[in-house]
Amino acid sequence: MPPAPPAPRRTPRQERSQFTVDAIFGAVARIVETEGEAGLTTNRIAETAGVSVGSLYQYFPSKEAILAAMLDQHCDRVMLELDALLAQARAEGWTPEQQVRRYARHYLQAFGAGPPAGRALARLSWQLDYRTSMLVSVRGTSERLALHLQRMAEDHHLPAPTPAQLFVLTRAFMGAVRAASLEQSPLLDSPEFEQALVALCLAYLAPGMGLQGTATIAP
Repeated sequence: MPPAPPAPRRTPRQERSQFTVDAIFGAVARIVETEGEAGLTTNRIAETAGVSVGSLYQYFPSKEAILAAMLDQHCDRVMLELDALLAQARAEGWTPEQQVRRYARHYLQAFGAGPPAGRALARLSWQLDYRTSMLVSVRGTSERLALHLQRMAEDHHLPAPTPAQLFVLTRAFMGAVRAASLEQSPLLDSPEFEQALVALCLAYLAPGMGLQGTATIAP
């Protein structure tokens, strides 16, 4: 197993520090989009961000540490978006299938599908996810997914999934997206892949409910 990327050396507390970190994150995204993963070096990141290599190293000791920090930030943002999606589902009375389908679609777009640059960054992030320092982030994301699934079950008076079922379901869900991203599978953008994820979740949350045809789309 490769060594875990060290934590950032300096926490951005001031506006200028946050501006520098944002510039570094933006540089990573631009390099991946224009030059691909091979162009991603600390020297190239610093040049694109408009900072010195020394300044970059004040915040991040390696490109792996930058990617880890970007993944943490991205996960936090996506989990907030999924919180909002669940709140909308409750307010509008979505069915379990509608909730799971919209949830799966949003997760797919956030962690694997979408524009080529986003896909490349997702692959780089997934490559880090089982290093020691990233397990906390992965576990935290899995726990949030489990909480969302529990709430979906409660809202529709479905049998509460057990801790073992939630563990298997969340890791199977995330693992399928991770594998498709790392393998650059064309399935990531396919309705069939989304449908398979929906069916997986409903098999745990609403066994016997079934899907009303594979073309059903949530509002």
